[in-house]
Amino acid sequence: MPQGEAFWNPYRMIPVRNTISKKAPLTDEKFKGKSGILSCSLENLTPLFIGKNRYNSQKFLTRDGNYVIPGSSIKGMLRSIAELVGGGCLVTDPKGRYSLQNKACDDSRKLCIACRMFGMMERDRGARVHKGNISIGDALLQEERPETILFEVLLANCGVRHEPFYRTPQAGTLDGKSYKFYFHQPKRIDSIPKVPPNLKSRAWNIDALTPGHHFDFKVQFSNLHDEELELLAYVLDLEEKVGVKIGDNQLKLQGPLRHKIGNAKPLGLGSCHLIVERLVYHASPQKRFASLKETGDQIYDGKLLRDEINKLKEKFINDSAETMQQFRKMMIWDENDPRDFRYPDWHWFQESASANKVLKKI
Repeated sequence: MPQGEAFWNPYRMIPVRNTISKKAPLTDEKFKGKSGILSCSLENLTPLFIGKNRYNSQKFLTRDGNYVIPGSSIKGMLRSIAELVGGGCLVTDPKGRYSLQNKACDDSRKLCIACRMFGMMERDRGARVHKGNISIGDALLQEERPETILFEVLLANCGVRHEPFYRTPQAGTLDGKSYKFYFHQPKRIDSIPKVPPNLKSRAWNIDALTPGHHFDFKVQFSNLHDEELELLAYVLDLEEKVGVKIGDNQLKLQGPLRHKIGNAKPLGLGSCHLIVERLVYHASPQKRFASLKETGDQIYDGKLLRDEINKLKEKFINDSAETMQQFRKMMIWDENDPRDFRYPDWHWFQESASANKVLKKI
């Protein structure tokens, strides 16, 4: 993906929104806003690997003998999208080195939308904690006999950090006002790039799930403002029909937006399809706890569910801001995508002509 090269780097920097709004969260004792449960499923579109730890695991994470995706992993994936498309703070910039406007939240009584939803902790002595208004359970594999494929991969970063690759594209500077996301690689159904001979000593053989496995999990939410519920619906259930034009050659891609999770995302692993299967809105506390038989909950499934989710997502689907346009170009899943994704090799970084090369615009 460097300028002048035919291949594409596996990642891209997406610019953050220009504005960020902070306000007090609705905490548990308020009993305001919307509360309920979202029942969800996840299907992996490319091989999937969730390691037991970050660097030296060869086996998929299991609990009581069952394959599992931790709720914390799903939460991290969803939060990163929420921070970008929802206008959240830059949590990796607590001191505001890059932008005071996007500085990480440091007051639990005044939070960006992502910190209100997913939680935050103050950093100074006597720090207060907002636990967040969203809880995500572990995703459990539904197949009784999972099928795996053996891959030789580099789970640790053995590359060279090339500063021009990390510049915010629109500004052309290393200002930190961007998020790193990975492209989908639809060609990576049963193969990945080979590990160079000189790096094989650092490689691991992993057992990844083959495409087509299914996990179920639940998302509980409480006291969400309307804007927070809309964002939650969008980050869970991304757009289904998107068309984009990428690069100077205006490569046309069409398809849905999909998520990425787990290890080895740069190699094409971890593309997945999240679906909201059921939505339950809890009644107000006065109604909910007034009877042991009738909860007053509103249940959405089938067409009613689709209509409700689409209504909640509408604002983001119609959003044409630069952040959203770049996000769609990154997360689109087109099975006919012809691009070759890989990193430049070590020799490329040693060439003087490569010193200031930035990534091609998308």
